[in-house]
Amino acid sequence: MNAKTILALSAGTGAMLILIAALMISYKEKLWKSVPVSLLLTITGTLGTYIWFFVELSGWGGRSYYGAVFLVPIAFVFVARWMRIPYGDLMDYCAPAECVMLAIMKYQCLVDGCCGGMVLRVLEDGSEVLFPSQIVELVNALAIMIILLVIAIKKKYRGKVYAWYLIIYGVLRFILNWFRSDNLPLLLGLPAGNVWSLLAIFVGLLWLLDLKLAIVKKTSAEDNVEENNNE
Repeated sequence: MNAKTILALSAGTGAMLILIAALMISYKEKLWKSVPVSLLLTITGTLGTYIWFFVELSGWGGRSYYGAVFLVPIAFVFVARWMRIPYGDLMDYCAPAECVMLAIMKYQCLVDGCCGGMVLRVLEDGSEVLFPSQIVELVNALAIMIILLVIAIKKKYRGKVYAWYLIIYGVLRFILNWFRSDNLPLLLGLPAGNVWSLLAIFVGLLWLLDLKLAIVKKTSAEDNVEENNNE
């Protein structure tokens, strides 16, 4: 990890801290908890990107963002207990903050020249016009961040923001992945990014379904209590 990457991660952590602190205020959580949560999110997410890259290509020479997407919800089960924050609320804080991490990664990709776009056309002089993959994905990350913040503000979506993050990012990444040049097949002819996108959408839908079932069960129980009281 070079100095530029460390500097970018430091700036990203600061931006995530602001987002997480703002959401904690909205959720009436103790504000000091935003500091350790932001630091742990950066550490866990960064480690996840390297681990996932190793899973994909059996090497440590790069990063795969889906490592952060999938590792954070697992690791933060323990963070939620340690910090005494409801798990659903904690993941609500992390969802838009992770988009900042993605934007930082896409900026690094642009600087390093990796994750480039497919060739759109070849000019008469032989030069190639490429799809601006890194820039589009950076803008995509910021757009998702705004959408998630709007969702988080609405109290009825409390505890569901990370699920929406998985679904929205999964759908958009699945589409954008076809415009990248590094589309080596991983499973059933699909590139790694598309496989992980489908997995993210699936997990996100399961997450929403579980919450919906919990609400249905709670409502049914309340109805039964009301019926018994009427009798």
